[in-house]
Amino acid sequence: MNNHEKEISEKVMQLLTANWISQPLYVITKLGIPDILGEGPKNINDISQITGSYEPYLYRIMRALASIGFFHEDENRVFGITPMGEILQKKKMRPIVLMFLSEWHSKAWNKLYHSVKTGDIAFNSAHGISCFEWLKKNPEAAEEFNMANEIKSIKGNSEVVNAYDFTGVKSIIDIGGGYGGLLYQVLLKNPHIKGIVADLPYVKKNAEKRITINYLNDRCVFTKCNSFEKIPEGADYYIMSNILHDWDDDKCNIILKNCYNSMRTDNKLVAFVLLDLNTIRHPTRCNNMPA
Repeated sequence: MNNHEKEISEKVMQLLTANWISQPLYVITKLGIPDILGEGPKNINDISQITGSYEPYLYRIMRALASIGFFHEDENRVFGITPMGEILQKKKMRPIVLMFLSEWHSKAWNKLYHSVKTGDIAFNSAHGISCFEWLKKNPEAAEEFNMANEIKSIKGNSEVVNAYDFTGVKSIIDIGGGYGGLLYQVLLKNPHIKGIVADLPYVKKNAEKRITINYLNDRCVFTKCNSFEKIPEGADYYIMSNILHDWDDDKCNIILKNCYNSMRTDNKLVAFVLLDLNTIRHPTRCNNMPA
């Protein structure tokens, strides 16, 4: 093996063993250690007692993560947090770590080979039902899912609010709005607009909490909505953020037709989506929209 092949092999090996890092990250995040150390450095014995963990194994994980910059270890097995470690705290990337590296999420990835061979949806094969049906029955996972999506979308939502002109808009329905992150940012910047977060009933409690936290009770409400059945009526603007990419073309057409059926001729639907550059180069692929 020549030097070039060795270099390639090392890169491939890093990819193959990526879960040797990601799984320890999941463990320490699940245990809340980044937040615990946010209060100040602690001895491994204290960390073990606070988290109810087996100290020898926890120590090995902490040392491994310290070696790549998430913590620093001082004398007497005392660990402190670093800027990389702080990113894993509750109000930062903790929900994303818990969702992406959770057992239920990984179980779906383990069906990828089956999905490629058969065309079946990996999540459905792993769990026996669709993702959103499963989340209805598993509230802890649903909380992880919605919190992760809320945090992932913060930057994108800010860009949307700053880039899009909502002048003249009186009311907005956020279809599949989850906890309402995008809509709240729109309403806070545009005090003349009233809004409705429209999503499945299981997100109602937390969505209404966000409405109260943002002091929007006088301008915003939650309403239950299954976008495959019926879209609420009554707004002059309808928005969707990162919804359509979840579904195949047939299901997207159902959602869009339901929007069309609930909208007046003077209404507008604005979909914020991640675009495939290949699709942009071939705009005819975007023409199969409901009339």
